[in-house]
Amino acid sequence: MNTYKKKIKLMKYTKATAVSYTLTVAQSAMLSLYAELFLDEVCYQFNKDRLKASIDQSIDQNNYNEFMELSRTYKELIKVKQLY
Repeated sequence: MNTYKKKIKLMKYTKATAVSYTLTVAQSAMLSLYAELFLDEVCYQFNKDRLKASIDQSIDQNNYNEFMELSRTYKELIKVKQLY
C-alpha cells in the first residue's frame, strides 16, 4: 500500500524525457494540408448544423421569408461541399 508520502517520493525521482522530431519539408506540407482539411470539415459541419437549427426555428415560428432565405443559404453550402 502506497501512502501519500511514498507517491510523492516516487514522482520526485521519475525522469521525464522529451522527444523531438524533425519533419522534412514534404512531411510538414502534408501535415499542414491535413490540418487545413480537418478545419474545413469542422467549419462546414458547424455551419451546416447551425443552419439546420435556424431553419427549424423559422419553421416553428412560421417565418416564411426567413425560412426561404436560410434554405437558399443551406442549398448553396451543400452545393459548394459537393464541388470538393
